Amino acid sequence: MRVADARFLFFQLNIWLCLLSAAMVGVSGLAMGVDPRSIGSGLLLAPLLFYFIYVEDRRGGTAEDEINQPHRTKLVRRYQRGLFVTELLALVGYELVVCLLVFQAGTATASDLLFAQIPLVVLGSYGWLKRYPTLDSIGVGFTWAFVAVFSVVAATPLQYSLDGAAVFFGWFLITAAGVESRNIQDISGDTHANKTTLAGYLGPRTASVFVRLLKAGGVAVFLAVSGPLVAGLVVCYLLSLSVFRHLTRLHRRGPSSETSQSSARG
Repeated sequence: MRVADARFLFFQLNIWLCLLSAAMVGVSGLAMGVDPRSIGSGLLLAPLLFYFIYVEDRRGGTAEDEINQPHRTKLVRRYQRGLFVTELLALVGYELVVCLLVFQAGTATASDLLFAQIPLVVLGSYGWLKRYPTLDSIGVGFTWAFVAVFSVVAATPLQYSLDGAAVFFGWFLITAAGVESRNIQDISGDTHANKTTLAGYLGPRTASVFVRLLKAGGVAVFLAVSGPLVAGLVVCYLLSLSVFRHLTRLHRRGPSSETSQSSARG
């Protein structure tokens, strides 16, 4: 794989988002009253699972992907086999870490083996969820929020509690808002592909306000439950996402188009 292609896929497959999910789990631990260092291998669960989910979703491809992300779609097809191998390794790694926590570390229980499969069930139904406005946002928000709480509980002696439910709700608002934020950017392509999202219904301006309100609501939940330190860390997490999303937009058209534009300017 060429370096330029690898860099493009790193951003456009949201691999950076998968890696940052470990920080999300660490913040969740703080919010639930545990030292993030005690989570240990539980910090690997979210990055491994979301890498599998995001690569699998991108490999599937949709009609709107052909319109909104033509270069990404082309590269995903070119490196189809390699991406499949890496996502399979990520899934195996995720299941192995869960088993390690259950059978060796002793912090998780056998029921956690079943809970660990819930995000995969959501993934299996995601193609159906994407047909309807808001359901894709709800599905993604639920999955991210669930994994953030599950990773902490599975890796520590902590039990599910009201604090965990509040952390779930805070992340749900924030991650569901993130989906709608991406939908705003894809309104024209989604419309051309006869796909309607909540952002498409509301329009870019109203949808942007709605996204900001959801994120502010999520931060407010963390502020109310865990205080200003954790809420500040959540804000820092959101700022880091903004930086990476800006970099992702810069890589949106791919290396070939960037090269051609540079040549045209020269």
